Amino acid sequence: MSNLSPELREYMEKVIEALKNRPVKEVLSYAIFNEKDEVEYYRKLAEHAGRESIKVLFIQMAEESQEHYDRLYSLFKKLYPDEEPVKVDAPPVEVAPLYPKFETVDDYLEALEYCMQSELFAKETYEVLALKAENEESRVLFAQLAEMEKDHYLRLKKLYDLLTSFKRQKLLPEELEPGGYLFKDRTKARYLLLDLLPKSKEAHVFTRENPEKTREWFKRDDINIVWVTNLPGKGRISPKMLAESDGFLCGVLEQRNVVVLIENFEILTLITDFRKLFECVSRLRDIAVNSGSYLLVHAKREALGEKEWALLESELEVVD
Repeated sequence: MSNLSPELREYMEKVIEALKNRPVKEVLSYAIFNEKDEVEYYRKLAEHAGRESIKVLFIQMAEESQEHYDRLYSLFKKLYPDEEPVKVDAPPVEVAPLYPKFETVDDYLEALEYCMQSELFAKETYEVLALKAENEESRVLFAQLAEMEKDHYLRLKKLYDLLTSFKRQKLLPEELEPGGYLFKDRTKARYLLLDLLPKSKEAHVFTRENPEKTREWFKRDDINIVWVTNLPGKGRISPKMLAESDGFLCGVLEQRNVVVLIENFEILTLITDFRKLFECVSRLRDIAVNSGSYLLVHAKREALGEKEWALLESELEVVD
């Protein structure tokens, strides 16, 4: 098990004891009410959060918890069409309310850490229940619930780790100097872009992902999402044009106070020569420094060779 406090471990045993022999209908009801509570909790956190990355994360978590609720409720109605879920006499396994003031980085870290502990607790409780349940249907259901909570925990941890790394440097994300930055994790790059928005005139994301999916992730309409593809059309740019040092991107960064995120750089190296891409990144980094802008580059470390990664590190500051 992970680092749960002795109090949480003791509480987890109570939850397990209360649920391990329950029929599937009651376990499903229990999970449905817990997910409903989680939706409301994350929505309230999002309403109170001033930091953009935190707000977007909590909105995402609320929406995903709503999806979990809908999925569980649909399963319940499929199995028991003439019934409704009922409250089960068992301790809650989901988040308990904590509403910090959200005035300092420590407030945000406290909220994230609290939610991480809650999600981890839920995950581990469901995992143990999956092992101890006496019927196969319950075991499968507990295992599915554990995976849901694991995904939430990992999402929270990414932002927690990012903010913690800035705290160690005695910096806020928005206090980062203009220039070029390299990310191994795309989600962290997106979180930083969000926190740079208040001090930036505009933001652009160049991605190989479906642009509508990317737009949905950011939960905002004021970020320009550009699809990197050879297919012609509005809101699209070819890899070749993206790699031209005196092309479109240079003009964007020269406007001053702009944030540009290039995602999945490693895929672009399969489409366009790495040397051209590196020359482009080098020039863009210099323009960003000169114009008070930010160039964020996301690349998967394992997809690039040692030489290529070393070159990127020589031009861009790595953000873990």
